[in-house]
Amino acid sequence: MHHIMIICPEDSPLKDADRWLSRYGFQVNLSHSFEQANKYYELAEFDLLLIDQSIISTLPSDSSTLHNTPSRIVLDTRPSLSTGVSAMAMGAKYYLPLPTDSDNLLKRVIDVLENTSPKKSGEPVESSTNLASQSFANIEKQEEAEKLGDLDSGIIGNCPPMQELYSDIRKVAGTDVTVLIRGESGTGKELVAKALHNFSHRSEKSLISVNCAAIPENLIESELFGHEKGAFTGAVSARDGLIFAADNGTLFLDEIGELPLEAQARLLRVLQEGEIRRVGAVQSTKVNVRLVTATHRNLIEMVRKGYFREDLYYRLYVMELIIPPLRARGDDISIIAKFLLEKACKKHARGALHYSKEFDRVIRSHKWPGNVRELENAIERAVILSPAHKIDAANLKLAPHSLSSSQDDINAKETLSIEPLSGTTLDDYFKHFVLTHQHKMTETQLAQSLGISRKSVWERRQKLGIPKKVTENR
Repeated sequence: MHHIMIICPEDSPLKDADRWLSRYGFQVNLSHSFEQANKYYELAEFDLLLIDQSIISTLPSDSSTLHNTPSRIVLDTRPSLSTGVSAMAMGAKYYLPLPTDSDNLLKRVIDVLENTSPKKSGEPVESSTNLASQSFANIEKQEEAEKLGDLDSGIIGNCPPMQELYSDIRKVAGTDVTVLIRGESGTGKELVAKALHNFSHRSEKSLISVNCAAIPENLIESELFGHEKGAFTGAVSARDGLIFAADNGTLFLDEIGELPLEAQARLLRVLQEGEIRRVGAVQSTKVNVRLVTATHRNLIEMVRKGYFREDLYYRLYVMELIIPPLRARGDDISIIAKFLLEKACKKHARGALHYSKEFDRVIRSHKWPGNVRELENAIERAVILSPAHKIDAANLKLAPHSLSSSQDDINAKETLSIEPLSGTTLDDYFKHFVLTHQHKMTETQLAQSLGISRKSVWERRQKLGIPKKVTENR
């Protein structure tokens, strides 16, 4: 991977090249002065410098700062013939105006790198054909990513698994098929749902997002399907549900695995008949809704245990989109981290903090079990705690690498193969399982083994009158 340093003022148009050059596959660092660049980096280690002329103009006429620096391209917001001649005389490979066309700058970058011998001994010379083909292949990837960005999807990343995901989104979005999005917690499932909606012919209509795990079990049918006046205590007036609000648009049901069985049966009717019936109503209402769902749970396992309807599962599993975990996304980690760093600096009114090689090394070596959400929180911590100018990796305050390798989780996983008791109801099985295993399992382990959330375990305990285990005083 080629390393590029950009040196420009904070308000320079050149700073925007940091993000898009990174997406083309280059490792890019940004500094706002030669002093800052020399303080944190060895410039001789870079393959190319992109320098704003206004930075060069601040150097003393007898300065040796530019001596022994790598190949460089100088860009100028006030280009002139005399300045250009001077820049080329001082060793610049190109002198370009600012702002400049990104494609033009990319071609110049490739040309310089093609014709520059590697500085590190033993480093193989990369052929110009390979460099150009790889970079322009990345252009196509970038253009597709920007199409998603233009639609305000918020998705960032350019690794092969993400490119495959972008391609699938583009193919699926124009249809009305039901989509199941799978991915670990924090990977951005709602962003994918948003992209699907924005790319679809329903984009002018509403996208209604519902987190099934956040609504109490006794209210979820009313929230989704609506209710008539007097249908239950507290229903003082009739109300449309969220499915009706998504009519002619898209309904996104996040954490679909948390949906109670009764609500699953009602949702199945929506998919089969295209109609809903409010709680307490006699007549049904036709709706035209595109359904997108998401989960981080194993729905097949939940079907096998009786916690998810098999007929609903096959209705949902028309098209599946899989989001890769952050740890499997390679260079995307750096790209996302730089974006989140800039976002956090603005949020907390901090000046631009320097993104060092050491900081990059630390975030790329972490496993990120919480994925992008964990990375965002860690960077925000570091921004708040770090001193001026430089973001300190120690202030990320990262948790242990793999929470999934603890003995508690291993014990929980071992219970996943337990079969439901034949001839029993779901409540009977829940009660038997909890009473049998709660003396040696935590509430989290019980929830994982049953394929439901801790909140659902607690609610079902209340419903069935199952007390929690009593801890003996020793």
